[in-house]
Amino acid sequence: MTKYALITDFDGTITTQDIGNALCIHYGLTSPEKIEKAYNSKADAREWMKNHFGSVKTTKEDFERIILEKALVRPGFRDLCLYAKEHDIPFEIASGGLDIYIKPVLDIFDCNQIKIGSVKGVIKPEGIEVTFPDYNGLRMEEFKESRVRHYQKEDYKVIFFGDGPGDFEAARAADIVFATSRLETLLKKHGIKYVHFEDYTLALDLVRGKDVSLFTA
Repeated sequence: MTKYALITDFDGTITTQDIGNALCIHYGLTSPEKIEKAYNSKADAREWMKNHFGSVKTTKEDFERIILEKALVRPGFRDLCLYAKEHDIPFEIASGGLDIYIKPVLDIFDCNQIKIGSVKGVIKPEGIEVTFPDYNGLRMEEFKESRVRHYQKEDYKVIFFGDGPGDFEAARAADIVFATSRLETLLKKHGIKYVHFEDYTLALDLVRGKDVSLFTA
């Protein structure tokens, strides 16, 4: 039986919208138009996170309340998470988002065994302190790709899930890619095979060993 490892982005992938962007809009730090401009300009994701979240004045309770109001999780995620746990399938998040808004969502769905590689946030009176220890000096895109390569070196077939330009390098390196939104457009442009992604149910069938058809572009 094929030995799989699962790596997924968080914002816009596990969740149906980008929670980091939604939080920044909620706190009045940016607008949808400015966010779109930042994507198109390929702005440094690390500086963007520091500049925006650094000025957020909130409490842990209020921050988590807003997260859980805005985080709609895609169907099949919890089932895939629990199946991976029961069958010792590596499953991790490689994200450009903050751990302090990822963890509350995982806790609600009993998926807190998933390894999180992300930006670190600490809520302080003057704002949210943002650091990047998980990246080991790499750019976000390089970090995500490095996690794919890590499992491939251990002879796993890596399934990667993503939605944005920051997922492109990891998607290109992965064995099977589930893609949506901007990532899907990029992969199509470069002629890279992928599976259109709406939820995690097809991936769950795949790791269960079912005979599924993967429609790729």
